[in-house]
Amino acid sequence: FVAMASHELRTPLTAIKGFSSTLLEGVDDEIYTKDDQKEFLGIVVSECDRLRRLIDDLLNTSRIDAGESLKPNYSEFPLRELLDKVVKVQQQSTNRHTLKMDVQGEIPDTVIGDQDKLDQIITNLMNNAIKYSPNGGDITLHAMQNGDILKIGVEDQGMGIPKDHLAKVFEKFHRVNNEDNRKIYGTGLGLFLVKHLVEKVHMGRIWAESEVGKGSIFWFEMPAKLDVDKAKELND
Repeated sequence: FVAMASHELRTPLTAIKGFSSTLLEGVDDEIYTKDDQKEFLGIVVSECDRLRRLIDDLLNTSRIDAGESLKPNYSEFPLRELLDKVVKVQQQSTNRHTLKMDVQGEIPDTVIGDQDKLDQIITNLMNNAIKYSPNGGDITLHAMQNGDILKIGVEDQGMGIPKDHLAKVFEKFHRVNNEDNRKIYGTGLGLFLVKHLVEKVHMGRIWAESEVGKGSIFWFEMPAKLDVDKAKELND
């Protein structure tokens, strides 16, 4: 874990240092155009965000281990707006994948939950789908409602997960160890945190379905109208 975390921290820092140094060297000589500068600064900002997410994951994991709540902030918010936003943001991070949305039937206009943490759940699942589909393909965000339950899934056309790992992927630090996955770095904390945010913060459940070589789909369910008092009691 220390080796993986060190690599994950070093990668964005290397990019930030490299592009910042490049910009600094070109200040006096005006080597780079404004478009170049904008591109370099965009990369710096993106890598800073990546670094912040990693640090947040480490801090949140520490809080969970210490038995502390991740302090949910419940409210009623528009669902479709959140789904659209996540798809648009994630599409900007790749030009090898096509991100799609598949809404089946009617879904609620609004849901009750923690908006930021629901955003984090879906963003993490879509980011994983992109990361573990190195050859590109479609990434589909599914959404549907079954009675009072909201069901959301993220489907990819990537590497897939061996059956004996499906139940373990949500464990802390767990990573599928094969030749293809060794090229994809990560801490093994993302799905552990997602599981916590689904089960503890939104009183839901999460699972994965997959076939090696064909892709995976991660599903989670949660009440469309969360019982906030009950959820707060669970998180106290």
